Amino acid sequence: MTLLSENRDATIDTLWNRPFAFLNLCCFLVFTNLGLLYLYPLALDAMGNDKHATGWIMGIFSIAAVLSRPFFGKLAIRKGEYRVISLGLLLSFAASLSYNLITEFSPLLLFVRVVHGVGFSAFIAGSFSLLAREISPLKRGAAFSMIGVSIMAAIGFAPSIGEALISQYGFHGLYMAAALSVILAWAALIIGLRPALPLGQQGDHIGVRYLPLLKDRSFFFLLCSTIIFAHSQATVANFLALIAAQNDASSGRFFFVSYFTAIIILICVGGAIDRYGKLFLLCMAYPFLSLGIILIPNTIHSLIFSITAILFGTGMGVLFATHNALAASYGSIKEKPAVMSIFTAVYDMGFITGAVVSGWLASHIGLNMLFISSGFFAFLGLLMARFSKLDACRRSRF
Repeated sequence: MTLLSENRDATIDTLWNRPFAFLNLCCFLVFTNLGLLYLYPLALDAMGNDKHATGWIMGIFSIAAVLSRPFFGKLAIRKGEYRVISLGLLLSFAASLSYNLITEFSPLLLFVRVVHGVGFSAFIAGSFSLLAREISPLKRGAAFSMIGVSIMAAIGFAPSIGEALISQYGFHGLYMAAALSVILAWAALIIGLRPALPLGQQGDHIGVRYLPLLKDRSFFFLLCSTIIFAHSQATVANFLALIAAQNDASSGRFFFVSYFTAIIILICVGGAIDRYGKLFLLCMAYPFLSLGIILIPNTIHSLIFSITAILFGTGMGVLFATHNALAASYGSIKEKPAVMSIFTAVYDMGFITGAVVSGWLASHIGLNMLFISSGFFAFLGLLMARFSKLDACRRSRF
């Protein structure tokens, strides 16, 4: 018995069912937890940490997520995605509560960030592996677009809610709300999904290895494009609150407009990803993303700040769904957990560089130049897509 469908053929004609709906809800709530803590740099700033230290503290979350992802990919094969997701929620809940204990930079702070990153890693490894295995190849673009809607909605609303919570209740209110979102995600998991027989107990587990997957040229260039996209996205996520505060502006408005735009784009583009060329969509989306980042410093004061957010959100929405749909197209069914573990680990690696490298750059060239340089860096993703000759439909092994 599978988690998302009574039989695999059902997913060809029907995407929405109870498990898929509740998995979307889980993603929404887990990324609400993440989106609330996008404001954690404000707490770190209040503790007296400089921008470089803030970059490392935020980045260690993703470092832990990347290093643990291969382990969770194999664990999903042996124990099943449901157990891996459950473990991730447990760790995320414990970490979210533990932020209440931190008042200064300390080993405890780094430990909590590591635990939170590992928990997030387990959730992503389990949920994205489940989607790649269970969703029909004919519906992957639509499926990851809807998952993208859930994620973008959470991150779009959460920072604004977080700003209100901090204003009313301080940072403790922010942390308690983050913990509550994980509890609700756990409830959604229990109600909506049920454990399935792990691949390792179905006779399919033959010791999947990661290195042979990386030798696929098209997949390798997809990963290069992915890390550039994630780095650019992470720079905005981690440092927008600081540049907004520097200019007496609200980061919540940018997050809301950009992620609302991404939601609309994802709803509209899901079917197109399955019908039309994914390479074409990648190349079309990167200029929107780049321009949206470059314009942030010069528009953050003005009324056209929303236009900048719309550009960024358009690029982000198309690139998120297209990268995920392409990644899910690689590998056989038994290789899906490994493929998605590699892909999501590389995605998280971009969030490491987007926090750590961007934090270092901000310390040396300032926040304004950080966003301008990051926007130009995003154009490299366009070059990766052009030179990669991505053609997952031709190369994938369903």
